[in-house]
Amino acid sequence: MDVLKDYLPAAKGYLPYYLLVTSIIAVGNSLQNYLTLHFSRRLYNGQFVPNSSLPPKTATFNPEDSTQKLVPASSASNTKEARTQDQVTPLAARLFGTYTIISAIVRLYAAYNIHLAPIYQITLWTYVVALVHFGSEFAVYRTAYLGPIVSTFFFATVGIAWMASQYSFYVEA
Repeated sequence: MDVLKDYLPAAKGYLPYYLLVTSIIAVGNSLQNYLTLHFSRRLYNGQFVPNSSLPPKTATFNPEDSTQKLVPASSASNTKEARTQDQVTPLAARLFGTYTIISAIVRLYAAYNIHLAPIYQITLWTYVVALVHFGSEFAVYRTAYLGPIVSTFFFATVGIAWMASQYSFYVEA
């Protein structure tokens, strides 16, 4: 057991261990995004159809460039002739995997250097970005299911609350 202890963060308190654990989880999530779309497809609600309410292409507007070019498929919008599209693409998964590994690296670095204010602050922002991303995908864009993202809400909220409330305990003045 002493061998393992040599690799754990030496800082006081439990927050460095939380950062280490969430970093390890993020590495696993990043790897799965590079290997399969299966888990990401369970998170995001799948099928979308072209947005027929967009104006036609003009010299100043191309509907293909619009972030609103697809809308969630429904019984009303999904006619038999409408071809649905999956927004979870290999490219989207690799981009998300890359973002997630960067967050993991930042959190891992913070676990061992939690006393440094810039590292502490940027790590806190990784949780804020995750919460805003998943919150907006669920509430604004309606592209994510609540069930699979509850754990992300939990880890991000705990990370934000814990780090915000304990800043002066961990960061050296």
